[in-house]
Amino acid sequence: MSTQPPETPQSAVGEVEETFCYGHPDTPTKLRCSRCDRPICGRCAIPASVGQHCPECVAEARKGQRSVKSALRATAPAVMTIIVINVAVFIAQNLVHGLTTDFASFPIAIANGEWWRLLTPMFLHSTGFIFHILMNMYVLYIFGPQVEEAFGTARFVVMYLVAGFFASAASYALGPCSVFGVGASGAIFGVVGVLLIFLYRRRSSQFVAGYLRQLLFFVGINAVLGFAIANIDMWAHAGGLLAGVMLGAGFDRGGSPQRTRTAQIVTTLGVIGLGLAFVAYRTATFASSCQPFG
Repeated sequence: MSTQPPETPQSAVGEVEETFCYGHPDTPTKLRCSRCDRPICGRCAIPASVGQHCPECVAEARKGQRSVKSALRATAPAVMTIIVINVAVFIAQNLVHGLTTDFASFPIAIANGEWWRLLTPMFLHSTGFIFHILMNMYVLYIFGPQVEEAFGTARFVVMYLVAGFFASAASYALGPCSVFGVGASGAIFGVVGVLLIFLYRRRSSQFVAGYLRQLLFFVGINAVLGFAIANIDMWAHAGGLLAGVMLGAGFDRGGSPQRTRTAQIVTTLGVIGLGLAFVAYRTATFASSCQPFG
């Protein structure tokens, strides 16, 4: 009587663990979502510009796209009010002698205690160059409503005014000693900075990513023009943009409403505090760095 030798178990070498679709657990697959790396089958896979996406990632991207498209169609009472105020002030500048010089940014006057000049310049424009106010109001009209729709009217007004103040503070701290400055461009660059952060955090949508690239191109063109054209206050532009980026990062946060509100308050106070630090430093060193003044 002969006996059969015991069966030798198959070697595990070379075996590959099979993966199954997250949406259809009984379906083996080798596909994965290009965005989140979930295993997906052919029924779940949705073609993308690179690879394929799962239904959840596509739904999330479409949600972000809808929010931005809604912002593009926004009505904006604060933006319209700011434009009306700027136009009215521009008319008054042409009618009232001394209005521009009394309220424009002027470092010597600021150092001597005329602190209102850190806020009022964002509502003034050059009376000898109408293109100045036309271009600023056009850019505000294009980008402002999107930010106001995304964050609400009250928050938009806060961000606009804080960015405008920070732009004036940066110009005062880092710019020439005896140059008059007017224009809403610092505050408007703040709006652009907020929008950059808003779009960046939703860039998984192709629509949003494309718009973000266009906005970055706009910022780049303005940076080049700032160096190429005389009498452009690049420090105010850079300061406004930086303030907008900081405000956007603090205001566009997830989490509970209470935590979001706290972050917004802390960010606002932080940007104002940094602007005041710029002002305090320049004022303390003004006598030695900008002689003579009085």
